[in-house]
Amino acid sequence: MKILHTSHMGLPDSRIEKTALTMKKQGHELLFLGGHPALSQDLNAFGETHHVPVGNNLTLVVDPRIKKRWIKKIDEIGPDVVHAHNIVAAAMMLDTEYPVVYDDHEYWSKQTFKFAARSLAHRVAAMPLVRNIPKWERALLERYPVLTVSERIADEHRCHAKHVGLTRNFPTLREVSALVDKEDRRGVVYVGNDFLLPAFVPHRDMTGLGSQIDFEVLVGLPHSVMMERLTHCRIGLTPWRSHWFHQYCDPNKHYEYMNAGLQVVVTNTLCEPLGSDPYVHTFESYDSLPELLKTIPNIPGSEIMKHARNKYIWEKHEGKIRNIYKYASPSLSA
Repeated sequence: MKILHTSHMGLPDSRIEKTALTMKKQGHELLFLGGHPALSQDLNAFGETHHVPVGNNLTLVVDPRIKKRWIKKIDEIGPDVVHAHNIVAAAMMLDTEYPVVYDDHEYWSKQTFKFAARSLAHRVAAMPLVRNIPKWERALLERYPVLTVSERIADEHRCHAKHVGLTRNFPTLREVSALVDKEDRRGVVYVGNDFLLPAFVPHRDMTGLGSQIDFEVLVGLPHSVMMERLTHCRIGLTPWRSHWFHQYCDPNKHYEYMNAGLQVVVTNTLCEPLGSDPYVHTFESYDSLPELLKTIPNIPGSEIMKHARNKYIWEKHEGKIRNIYKYASPSLSA
């Protein structure tokens, strides 16, 4: 079977590559079509990559030539099924007859608050897209099987979709199996480029964090290098200030930290997928962080790594991913 993964973005993208790799293991042919160029692949899941520019938020909606070029390229590739990541790539499939799996990483209809935080010019340019997102989402849920990242999103999608699968943002065993525990772990770390941006995204706000605690930021590193660097640290942070959208979030940082042997300190509104994990420590306000960090016991990283391999590994999802394809088309039972 020829499976085409599509995204209005490009590569690398960890979730897209992990999902594709699952089906590649089953002997299927995997290809990628992006709105941005494919710069690299961390997992080498795709035999071919293609690129068709999708323009900006305004042209994407008002210029029919973009969709026409996109579909033309898909017709040239001739996939048996299209695995469409996020709402833009998926919406372009609605007027076609291709079997589609809709992979909803972000719950776009709930994220209009992100556009509201931008400049006036950016808000005006994004308005056509923002207005179309709820309509597209409803049509996609009613027509296609869906994969998403959190239990709350899955529950809400089931109001309109017949088939919804939950695949959390765990790392693959391949990404973490070579990590070696370090005996002399020190320090607190945050992974992400948030501190390089002109302003924090509203649901990832960390204003004032640096005045409360000292921590290292890892950004701009190849994934394998970043994971190895984590094995030298003791505590990983996911400290975004409380926001209502956290109920829909599933940050992969949690799982990468623990697979590298770190304990996790996380805002209490972000801890739902972690339950009562013994290596996860929650807080409500930054004022409590200095004291919380002092009370976290020293646990061997090897113990946390073993725990994470049993609970937070992508391979635990692979049956769900294979299963969702049979709902895209009766002839596509994987």
